[in-house]
Order: sequence, then structure tokens, then C-alpha cells
Amino acid sequence: VEVFPLNYLRNSFLPKLSFKNRNYLKIWQMIVLILVLTGCLLMPISISLGKINQVTLIDYVPNAMNLVSEELVQEINQLSFNEQTLLITEEQILMDNDEGLLALYPEEVDLPVAKDFIIFTPTTFYIQEVDRPLISQPYRSVERLTSVNSTESLIQELSQQWFESNRMAVVLTNFINVWVLIFLSTLMVILGSSLFISFMRFSDIFSIKSYREAIHLSLHSMLIPTLIAAVVGLLTQNPTTMLTLQGIAFVLVLLWVYWKTHFRDEYILKQEEKSNHIINNSGEKLVETQSQHQRNKR
Repeated sequence: VEVFPLNYLRNSFLPKLSFKNRNYLKIWQMIVLILVLTGCLLMPISISLGKINQVTLIDYVPNAMNLVSEELVQEINQLSFNEQTLLITEEQILMDNDEGLLALYPEEVDLPVAKDFIIFTPTTFYIQEVDRPLISQPYRSVERLTSVNSTESLIQELSQQWFESNRMAVVLTNFINVWVLIFLSTLMVILGSSLFISFMRFSDIFSIKSYREAIHLSLHSMLIPTLIAAVVGLLTQNPTTMLTLQGIAFVLVLLWVYWKTHFRDEYILKQEEKSNHIINNSGEKLVETQSQHQRNKR
């Protein structure tokens, strides 16, 4: 008797076994299989996430980054620095209205609470957008910061300095978000298709008699599409392409199983009996031919 997961692998690659063996998995084994299928799709995406070397704060605090202006760029360009410290000699409030606060302070100050702002102090810049976490980032390179020449390059530099200090957290957050997306997508495909397949239990034409049997069939049919999608993901590193291909291949595998089984145990039995009959007839003809050949020699 084959044990899990060898029995699952064997049943998933053979359409007749995929349909015939549809009531052997335990609930925890089903959960493990869904997690493993999700993990297969995550491998190529993990490689892609590991190669990320820049982000933009526009994706995290878009309203606050809209405060960046040419005036701010000019003021930063005029600043001198000593090691990793900006030499801000006087308070400069470039904007303070309903849109937000944009300022440079020569020392640490109390930060506003319910307001978007970008504040520069000698050692740290602060960015906040209402209802989002405060970004507090010590300067990693004041030389790069004071050499920016446009609003776009300033946004890029602030983003880069923040990313260099928070790379692990950014990659981990993106990984979790992608994992949740892929897990929910895989789960919805399996449960949704199983629900559709389980409706066949209301017809005497088909042999599927429960939702549990439908889940087995869906899990069997998901392995090959997932492996194909994972290989394509290694080449393209595009989650959208990977999930789309998995869905299309899943439907094709289900059609393949239907073509081979008609979702009927009786059909499989008749096909097996027909195959055995052909094999037996071929064997009898071969024996008869050999016997006739021996008689002719005599």
C-alpha cells in the first residue's frame, strides 16, 4: 500500500487513477497539499523578490510624497554637510497648509500628529501620511542627498535611503503579500472547481457522489498545472502569467481526465475489460500462430 504523498503523486499523473482514487486523503493531508502547491509557485517569485534593489516611497506614502517641490530641492542643494549630518542653520517652513507641512529644522522638534508632512533635521528625515506609520530615517548618505537636481531624483534618493535600511522588512512584507495572494488564488480555484464538480452528484450519469470526492479530483488535477506554472515562473518571474497559466492548464487537465473517464466508474471498467479482451485475443492468436507454425515444420 502506497503512503502519502507517494499515492498522491501516482494518482495525479494518471487520469484514470486520478478519478478512481478519489476518497483516500485526510483533511490535514489536503491542507498540506494546498500549502505545497502554493510553495511550488512561491519558489520562482522568491527569487524575483530577492533581486529587488530599489522601491519608491510613492507606493507607501503617495500623498506625502506629493509635497516634494522644486523649492525643497533647491534648499537641500544649498545645504552643507559634515559626515552624515546636514548643517541646517535656521528653521525653514516651505509649506504649511491643509495639504501638509514641508520644513527643515536645525534641531529635533515635536512632530505634528494629524497631518501629512516631510521634515528634515540635521540627522534624520521624517515622512508621515495620516493613518499610515511614521517613516523615520537617519541619513545614509548626505552627499547623495544634497546632490539631487529634481523632485524625481529627490524622491528616488529618499526612497533608496529608506530601502537600504529596511530591505529585509520590505522583501518580507512583499513575500507575505504574494504568499497570501497565491494561497487564496489556489484555494479558490480548488474549492470553486470542486463545488462545480460536486453538482454532478445530483445526476445518475456521473459517479461523483460527494464534495469530498470532487476535492480529491481537483487536487489531483492541480499538480501538473502547478509544476508547469512554476517552471514558467522561473523563466518569466511574472506572478500574473504564472497564475493565468496554472488556471488554463488546470482546466485542460480536468478535460483530459473527463476524456479518459467520462467521470464514470462504469466507463473505466468497460474500457479496462475491453483492453483485457484485446490483450487476451492477441495472446490467443499469438499462441495459435506459433502452434500452426510448429505443425507446418513437421
